[in-house]
Amino acid sequence: MINELVKEALGMPAIFDLIGISGAFMTEQKRLWQRGEIPLPSYTAVGDLMRDLKRQPALREKGKTLLAHLPRVPNLQADADHIYSITELFHIKEFLYHYGRLQLLDKREGLFGGELIDLDEVFKYLDPQGSGSPAFHLNPAFSDRLGEIFSRERQLETQLQKSVQAHFETALKQLNIKASGYQIVVPRSDKALCERILQSSHWVLVSESVANLRFSLADDEESLRIKTQLQDLQHERTAEEELILRNISLYIHQKVPGIQAAAALLSLKALSFILADFGVKYACVIPSIGGREIRIKAAVNLPLKLHLQAQQREYQPIDLCFEPQGNVITGPNMGGKSCALQTLGQLVAMTHYHIPLPCESAQIAELQNIWINYADSSRSSDLSSFGAEVVAFNEALEREGSSLILLDEFARGTNPAEGEKLLCAVLEYLSHSSHLVVAATHYTKPALMDRLAQFTILGPQLDSSVIPSDAKQRLKLLSQKMDYRLKRLDKGQLPPQSAIAIAKLLGLKNEILKLIDMGD
Repeated sequence: MINELVKEALGMPAIFDLIGISGAFMTEQKRLWQRGEIPLPSYTAVGDLMRDLKRQPALREKGKTLLAHLPRVPNLQADADHIYSITELFHIKEFLYHYGRLQLLDKREGLFGGELIDLDEVFKYLDPQGSGSPAFHLNPAFSDRLGEIFSRERQLETQLQKSVQAHFETALKQLNIKASGYQIVVPRSDKALCERILQSSHWVLVSESVANLRFSLADDEESLRIKTQLQDLQHERTAEEELILRNISLYIHQKVPGIQAAAALLSLKALSFILADFGVKYACVIPSIGGREIRIKAAVNLPLKLHLQAQQREYQPIDLCFEPQGNVITGPNMGGKSCALQTLGQLVAMTHYHIPLPCESAQIAELQNIWINYADSSRSSDLSSFGAEVVAFNEALEREGSSLILLDEFARGTNPAEGEKLLCAVLEYLSHSSHLVVAATHYTKPALMDRLAQFTILGPQLDSSVIPSDAKQRLKLLSQKMDYRLKRLDKGQLPPQSAIAIAKLLGLKNEILKLIDMGD
């Protein structure tokens, strides 16, 4: 279990941003996946798909295109008496159309191993005219009677058009005027014409202004008769369409379990696809989960790597190998201790979502929770940072199951002597628990505890090169000279110290550095 603050601290939002495909269906599935509301695809399935997508780049692109066009799963009613509207049936058919294209790709090229459920029968039922279109509308193919009504409507509409036109020509001839439409505008100044039109049975006054009168062609008896027939026919059409919708709804209700099963399987396969696509894009591997230790070769903090690459800076992968009884990392500031903790936590968090890991190989202990002390140590305004850290740590220990506990300068918010004692006590306690702890610290005593595996950041590999006078150049030189790899220390071996050397490289005044030497 990983709370939102921990996910934020480990950079998981940036990882999530790198995963996915645009489109309504995929966006919804990704949201549900991140919330843990739908089943996860197995790592085995994701790994198998990664292998296939590597071998078939064209299949990968086809899959991305078709998944991007998938609409959201339509709302399928549980109420067997529900009559689906035309809009609802449109959404169902639209989904079935795009699902069918994906299922055809799966059938022909094995995108998902040919496992997608065939819903072609349902699509064809909603497409009796065989248009092959995602659009749905009621048409004569659904009912012979509806076809007869449509045919009769077209005949009457043609008769009405002819009748109105004949009536219009007669009305114009009677008035001895010309007009291009079934409305005419007459200026009030032409009083004689206005009077003739007002007395005519062919026209009705529809509006007037200070300057003009507007008349519209009145219905004659023949036009009224045809309109009445059309109105009666519309009632028949409505009744027939309601009957068709009722029959379609009965059919859909029978197919709901199958459609839901197909959508659930598609969700699993679609998630496998976006995870495999991520894995292929960023050269990831499928980890082995189990045991109590962690062994990761060439681990990459992907958001950090991409950030550095954008600045045209190199990123150095690191090996992360930690023991179940506990681990301590020492090393200089700016040496990468915090980054090592975040990278470890990030990769373990990714396994909770079955995300392929950006590394060369990985064996990850089975851990139910992750906690890092700077994630929520300052959440309460009623406590100091140290107090909040202690409260949050206690809460982390109360969670069920084994946890990865990452301690970055734990107890740094109190005085160093007591802070060192507290950290030693915490590490001693955790070394006898089911939790796996990795602590980064400047304190000396934790680095000498017998039960713990001791590591150090190799740190800056300094030589006698001239130190630049420009501050930016000094930072650049430090970055170039820094070795972020972890080295395991022998029992009782003191970690190397390089803070003074780093201060010198960063331009600390010589007068101060001489005072340090005098103190020695």
